[in-house]
Amino acid sequence: MHRSVERKKEMKKSSNAGREIIPIFFAVDDNYAPYLGVCVRSLIHNASKSYDYKIHILIDDLSDENKGRLTSLQTENATVEFVNVASRLDAFGRLIHLRDYYTKATYYRFFIPDLFPQYAKGIYLDCDMLVLGDISELYRVDINGLLVAAAREEVMANVPVFGEYAEQVVGIPCEYYFNAGMLVMNLTEMRKIRIEEEFVELLSQIAFRVTQDQDYLNVICSGRSLILSQTWNKTAYPDENCEIPQIVHFKINYKPWRYDGVMCENEFWSYAKETAYYDDLRREKRDYGASDRERDRLMYENLMALARHELDAYYAETEDAPFEANAKRLYGV
Repeated sequence: MHRSVERKKEMKKSSNAGREIIPIFFAVDDNYAPYLGVCVRSLIHNASKSYDYKIHILIDDLSDENKGRLTSLQTENATVEFVNVASRLDAFGRLIHLRDYYTKATYYRFFIPDLFPQYAKGIYLDCDMLVLGDISELYRVDINGLLVAAAREEVMANVPVFGEYAEQVVGIPCEYYFNAGMLVMNLTEMRKIRIEEEFVELLSQIAFRVTQDQDYLNVICSGRSLILSQTWNKTAYPDENCEIPQIVHFKINYKPWRYDGVMCENEFWSYAKETAYYDDLRREKRDYGASDRERDRLMYENLMALARHELDAYYAETEDAPFEANAKRLYGV
């Protein structure tokens, strides 16, 4: 190893001594790696320098090129580590439900408590986010005795069919149904309830098909979640009344690498320029055509139709004995 590299590592070790560690978790595959790169860059840029950030990226199969690009984002107080969860994922086998744009990676967050027993608390983020606030402020949220802190799912609150789905099929009132793209996780409490085992048991009993793993998380964490300000997980659609967001979520069809007029698109491209993914993202934007946008439109319509279908099935099943039927459907009792 070159001496200058050794000296740099020694300086890093000494400068980090005594600082509190904030663990941050992502789950990614090769398709989402470019968006993760921008998210990580924005997170590190805006994070307080008073902490060390251990960024753990959960993977099944990620190319060496993407590993190199993501690792290059490391700084003096932020490191990147890859954790392969393939063997753990295999244990779920045929139980895992996938639909449309969902990937296996969306289920990885259930593995975090047992994979990282050294941590009492951590933050999980989706890849398609932009972190404009100081992530250490989010980490300092008090979740003692709870399982998670998260922001409300805006889609459930703003689109009637999804709100009805959350309340009737999942059994969670809209004001308490959270988006799982940003989670402050009480890992100690999650280990106490054996959340991975509870998830597997629930997965074997019912197939949530609309928002999938997010539905399961809401059921498991029901009554033990803290709803945070929407600024910590703000959907990127135009909203003149919105506070300046701490975290922007480019979900559904509000993605600056595909569409114009998305909230904080200028900030996204500014951070993208500071990564090795800028040219790839510009190319994706340039090549995203009318047929792609039509596919997105149909996908969203299909999602609403699926929510309506699940509601119809629920009402048919619970017509005669709503409480008993729903309890059996959800919990097998």
